[in-house]
Amino acid sequence: MPERLSAREILALVADADSFRELPAPVRESKRDDGPLGWQGYDASRDRAAARTGERESVVCGTARVGGTRAVLIAFEFGFLGGSLGERTGDRLEAAYTHAREHRLPVVPLIATGGSRMQEGMLALTQLQRVARQSALTREAGLPQIAVLRDPTTGGGWATLGAGADIVLALPGAQVGFAGSRVRPPGADPAAYTAESQLRAGSADAIVAPAELKGVLGRWLRLLSGREARTTPDVTPTDSAQPTAPAPASAQWPAPASTPGSAQGTAPASAPGSAQGTEPAPPEPAPPSARKTAPTSTPEPVQGTDPAPPVPTLAPTQWPAPTSAPGSARGNPPTPTPEPAGGNAPAPVPGALWRGGLPGSGWEAVERARAAERPRAHAYLDAYFDDRLPISGDRCGGTDPDGMLCGFGERDGRTVAYAAQTGTATRPAGYRTAARLIRLADRLGIPVLTLVDTPGAANDAEAERQGVGAAVAEVFGAVAAARVPVTTLVIGEGGSGGALALAAPGNTWATPDSYFSVIAPELAAAILKRPPEEVRSTADQLRIRPQDLAELGVIRGVV
Repeated sequence: MPERLSAREILALVADADSFRELPAPVRESKRDDGPLGWQGYDASRDRAAARTGERESVVCGTARVGGTRAVLIAFEFGFLGGSLGERTGDRLEAAYTHAREHRLPVVPLIATGGSRMQEGMLALTQLQRVARQSALTREAGLPQIAVLRDPTTGGGWATLGAGADIVLALPGAQVGFAGSRVRPPGADPAAYTAESQLRAGSADAIVAPAELKGVLGRWLRLLSGREARTTPDVTPTDSAQPTAPAPASAQWPAPASTPGSAQGTAPASAPGSAQGTEPAPPEPAPPSARKTAPTSTPEPVQGTDPAPPVPTLAPTQWPAPTSAPGSARGNPPTPTPEPAGGNAPAPVPGALWRGGLPGSGWEAVERARAAERPRAHAYLDAYFDDRLPISGDRCGGTDPDGMLCGFGERDGRTVAYAAQTGTATRPAGYRTAARLIRLADRLGIPVLTLVDTPGAANDAEAERQGVGAAVAEVFGAVAAARVPVTTLVIGEGGSGGALALAAPGNTWATPDSYFSVIAPELAAAILKRPPEEVRSTADQLRIRPQDLAELGVIRGVV
């Protein structure tokens, strides 16, 4: 069993020194002895828990800096009645989320709970609806929620604060599952109720050792938070709030104050990029760090023919593509364009990593895209970002780590989301993970970079059983509905709809070692009942070379 840290200990582990400020506890007067149900001995149990832990409830809420970024931290105290949720817990959680929205801060639940508090019956269970409401309001406000799963995270705490977060981190060996250890079926495999199992099932993004938690959490907060969280000075919530770092368990509970907002919570501020508001300004630029390789977002063109004008934008809300001026067959490099009203410019186009001329024939384009030595997604992401962190899983029971790489990275002080195919047939879970990534980036006002490289969507029987068609549709829909700019680079194979789903209408580029086709030349020849020796000529007829795509107006140019 992993070590169980108290609420104060986990706060001390992740918060920057002397930065924690505890929020005041809302007042709730008991109308009767032993809680709302009159559960005999409940008051005595609470008193014993308070004496043992030094806390008056199962959560400690406050603000702190983590790696320099301000956030609202919610730390569960498992020693207080198993970290269970009751009415007073709900009061504190609502106040914490309301404070986060009022001050534009991300929320970090540090969870260790067995679920709802039995001694308060249905009144305790309905706190889950209250928590879900607060989480939804915070989501609509465009603020990130990053959960840390401690041991144990079960029941409604997992199903709301944990699984409902944008990013889910877990401590090694933590018990994580909807069913707690005492309510599982006889003979249930205990390995299924672990953080590691949730990671494999696509319900968690990473397992993080306690010694690394502060660093990883700080990086996530920096990537997903706006400038407000990084530049706003520390403010003591009220005069009664604790002014120092997390106190030991024996510290006196601060004087309570009334709960901010109503029972339904405070109405959120307009979400970044939403119909009610504007997209957020990008983070202030930081000095660029040394690149691992030397790609550039403004590659020099090679000689050839002029590309056709760019394809018109298909969705009225899609980031408009600037009109290309006459140039070479490689197209003109991306030029700076005015930022939209919210200040959110598209992600720069990566430069090609494999320098070479354009392919002479359609089949040569196919062979070059399929070459084993061609740079693939990992190489492009390493060259493009100064720092990046992956997300994992589709939250539907699946992962596709070999086919789709998704996450957020920092380039020249600016956050960019990425979804990158790796050159294999993409599985349904990969598409659903990409759709999850694009929707999250859109809500947070973060531009998206997609790298296209797949022979096509997986088409085996298991892929059909997993809903590959619906999964591809999710990505088409996420890209079409995105209010943030999406930039696409085809870096290898562009195999039919499974590749096109990730491509940004009007802002797609290609490398010289790539192709994009309605269907693979071999399959086209087979459908047309042509002999194998005509595959090469079929490839030419399909016009799949990068320069063909530019001339047809399918892409903006070749980098």
